[in-house]
Amino acid sequence: MATEDSPKDTSQWVKFLVNEKPPVRLSVISRLQKKLQDKNCSVMQLSRIIKADPVLCLHIVSLAGDLHDKKDSEVTSIDHAISSIGVQKLDKLIQKAPTIRLNANSVAHKMYFRSVANSYHAAIQTRTWLVKTRSGMFAEESFLAALFYGVGHWMLWSFAPIHMSRIEVLIREKGALPEIAEQQVLGCTIASISKGLIDRWFISPLALETLHQDSPLNKQIITKLHQRALGDPRLHGDELRSLNHLIQQKSFPVKLANMLSSAANYCWSSDSAMDIIDIINDYLRGELGKTVNFLHQNCADAARQYHVVGTLSPAAEMLMLNSEISPNYRLTGADKKLIPDHAPRPAPVKKESAPKAQTNAKTTQPADSDFADEAKFKEIAARLLKPGDKYSQAAEILNDLILGLTEGLGLSRIAINIIPGKAELIKVVLDKGFEPGHPISKSSHKLSENSLFSRLWEKPACMRVNKQNRQRIRSMLPDSFNPLVSEQDFLLMSLFAGNKPVAVVYADRDGSKGGTTDFHQEKLKYLCSAAGVSLKQVTQKRSGAK
Repeated sequence: MATEDSPKDTSQWVKFLVNEKPPVRLSVISRLQKKLQDKNCSVMQLSRIIKADPVLCLHIVSLAGDLHDKKDSEVTSIDHAISSIGVQKLDKLIQKAPTIRLNANSVAHKMYFRSVANSYHAAIQTRTWLVKTRSGMFAEESFLAALFYGVGHWMLWSFAPIHMSRIEVLIREKGALPEIAEQQVLGCTIASISKGLIDRWFISPLALETLHQDSPLNKQIITKLHQRALGDPRLHGDELRSLNHLIQQKSFPVKLANMLSSAANYCWSSDSAMDIIDIINDYLRGELGKTVNFLHQNCADAARQYHVVGTLSPAAEMLMLNSEISPNYRLTGADKKLIPDHAPRPAPVKKESAPKAQTNAKTTQPADSDFADEAKFKEIAARLLKPGDKYSQAAEILNDLILGLTEGLGLSRIAINIIPGKAELIKVVLDKGFEPGHPISKSSHKLSENSLFSRLWEKPACMRVNKQNRQRIRSMLPDSFNPLVSEQDFLLMSLFAGNKPVAVVYADRDGSKGGTTDFHQEKLKYLCSAAGVSLKQVTQKRSGAK
C-alpha cells in the first residue's frame, strides 16, 4: 500500500482492519486439532486450551458474538462463547484460522506477542481484583472486556508494524505522550481503533462501554480518589457522589487494569505506574506494600499462563533494574522481508537541513544548529543545575529560564503558562519577545476535555508542532490560543519540580526561516530540566520552612 493510501483516521483504520484476522500460534492450533480428534475429549479440556491463547479466544468470541447479535443477546464469557458455537463450528473455525510461528529475528512478531501478553495481564488483574473485592461478581465478563480492550494494539502490530514501530520511537526516544504519538502517526488514537473494531465484531459490550467513556483517569481524579480513601472532609456533596459512582461502575477496574499494564510495559517503577498503583490500592482498600505484592503476583501468574518462548513477558520487567536499555522496537531486515507489499506505510519523516551560512549577509537570528550566545546558555544552565542559595522564589528561576532560552538559545518568543488550582483554564503569567500590546500577555484560555495543555500538565513531555501535525494539534489547543501562536514550527514543554507540575512553556522563533528545529527542541528540554532542579529545591526549602 502506497504512503498516500495509508489510513489517516479512525474510520479508515477500522475499515482496513475489520476484515483482517490476527494469526494464532501454530502450536496452539495443532494441539487443539489433536484434541478434537480424540473422541474422549471433553469441553472442559478444549476450553483449557482455548483460554490459554487470547488470540484464539478473540476468533471464537467474535464468531459467537455474531451469532448472539442476531438473537439480540450478548457473549458474557469465553466459556459462554465456546458453548454457543459448538464443536462443529469450532472445528471449522480452526481449520480456517491464520497461524503464525515466531520468527526469532522479527521485532514485529515479538511486539505482537508482547501486546497480546499485556492484554492478558490486564485481564488477569481485573478478574483477581473482582474476586477479592466483589466475590467474583462480573469477574468473567470483566475479564473478557479487559482482554479485548487493547485489541487495536494486536491488530496494528500484526498488519501495520511500520506505524507501530514509529510510535514506539516517538514515545521512547522523543519523550512524546502515547496519545500524541499515536495521533501523529495514525491520525487517531489506538483506543479509538479498538473501540471501532470491538463494535463491529460484537466481542464485548463492556469493553465498548469502557472505551466510550470520555473522562479518562487523570492526575486530578487520582488526587480526588486519594482524598476519598483518607476520608478528606473537603470532598463532599456532588464531588464525592461522582467519585463513588465512578468506582462502582463495571468499567472502572477494566480501564484501571489496562492503564496498569500499559504503564508497566515501559517501567513498573515509573511515576505513572506508581500513581496507578496508588489508585488500585484505594480501590482494593489495602495496604500499599501488600497491594504491590498482590499486583506483582498477578502479573507473574499471567506470564505463566500465557507465554511465548523467545519473547519477554510483562512479568520480566519486574526483575529489571532502572536503566536506559529498552526492548528492541525498531524493525529489522527480517521484518522487511515478512511485511507484505500491501501493508500500509506511514509518510517518511522529513529531516530539516540547516541553511548554509552566508558570510556577507547580516542575520538577526542564529543558525538552526547554533546558539545565539552559547556561553550565556551554559552559564545559566550550570546555575540552574547547581542553584545553591541563588534562588529563593520560583519567579527568579523562571526569569533565568526565559533569559537562557532567548539570549542564550536564540528563541524569539516565550510564554509561561499555568493551570491554577482546579480551574478549567490556562493562564499566561510571564512572556518575552512579543510586541507591546500583544493579546497573549496575561491572557486566559478555557481548556477543552482533550486539551494538550492538560496532558502536558499531567506528565513531563516536549512537543514540537510542525506542518505534519499542526492541524491535529490545533484541535487540542484552546480556540482562543490558536490565533496567538506562530505560523511556523513552535515548541511546548512541561516544566516540573520533581513530580509537581509548575508550568507549560511555549517557545518559537517567529520571523526566522523554518521556525524551531530538533536542535532547539533538544536544548529547550535540557534547560527546562535544569530549571526543574532549581524549582524542586525551592519547593523543598519552602516545605521545610513551614
